[in-house]
Amino acid sequence: MNTLSKMAKQETCKSFKIGDLVFAKVRGYKPWPAVITHDVNRKKQYTVSFYGSGQIGYILLKNLTPYLKLKEEYSTEHHLKQADFRRAMIQINEVAEKATTVQQETANNQKQSHPANNKENDMLLLYMPPSKVFGININYNKPKRFENAAAEQSWMDESRKEANLLKLQLLSGQKDPRSLPGRVVAEPSSNETTKQEEVKLREEIKKQETAMFIERNLIQLAGVVRCCLNLRRANLRHCFTILKLLKKLDLTKLMLLRNPQSVETIRSMRRYVGNLKVWKMDASDEAAFNAQAEIIRQEATIIYERFQTVLNLAAGEDFWPDFCNEVKIYKANTKNINPNLRNAMDEATYNNLVEAKQGNTPAPAKE
Repeated sequence: MNTLSKMAKQETCKSFKIGDLVFAKVRGYKPWPAVITHDVNRKKQYTVSFYGSGQIGYILLKNLTPYLKLKEEYSTEHHLKQADFRRAMIQINEVAEKATTVQQETANNQKQSHPANNKENDMLLLYMPPSKVFGININYNKPKRFENAAAEQSWMDESRKEANLLKLQLLSGQKDPRSLPGRVVAEPSSNETTKQEEVKLREEIKKQETAMFIERNLIQLAGVVRCCLNLRRANLRHCFTILKLLKKLDLTKLMLLRNPQSVETIRSMRRYVGNLKVWKMDASDEAAFNAQAEIIRQEATIIYERFQTVLNLAAGEDFWPDFCNEVKIYKANTKNINPNLRNAMDEATYNNLVEAKQGNTPAPAKE
């Protein structure tokens, strides 16, 4: 196959998905940092949001290049002399850095493979970011004899209950797996696990990855909104699109506690009025802008109230002071926890950590 054929084949295979970071080429401009916001349309164009300006564009596939492929080339002093481009590069680099952990964990998760076919041994499996699987041995210190089958079943039920508690303690950083030799096994072999537990582990990893992608989208979309509504110029049409995407996110309390700046962005949008004194619009344009700004404020209020519901805070008033207090408590509770564990923590794990901090934890797992 000649070089042109190879290039054509590579071009045909190239595609992007929503959230991908790219450099988008528009006639008359250098490739510009952007993020894919919509899938390809009938004209075979992707919708992108340009960093730095928040403007949207409809770009053909051939004019899109993955961010990492051109990052070094356009990070030179020569290109960064241009203020708008430098600002765009700073924004896309910040988003890329936050996404790196998610991408690394996804790659590591895909490498995990523990086909189980031995039901004789009983292990409770857990995945600890960034890339390690552990098994909690349910049969650890199991007596050799029992009075009857009921007594053995009772012991197993209690051991599994303790293992589930230990799992939460490990995932919240309260216990170190290295301190529990025998009880906790690193990278258990295929003959130490059951098929049922393997399936459960894969489901948990998938759920964790989905949550991380949702949180990444929250961060990215909030950043795009800030670009759309900056004081130099506003792109209200694109802002409407981003707000619709934000409304669709299946957010959790922890996602909001980890990203208070995103909550603050939506909070401030409820009072959005633009920068009319500087923009100096004529009467008709100003009236049209004010009408659109009112819609922005209404949509932001809906999202903000949805945040309030997710956080389970009392309705009727601005919950911001209570939210800030919750953020302080969250940071205090998690300040000594490994960042990988902190970012992957779910509600059950965090609640167990809070109970432990308050001295309400059930009897500790046997070691």
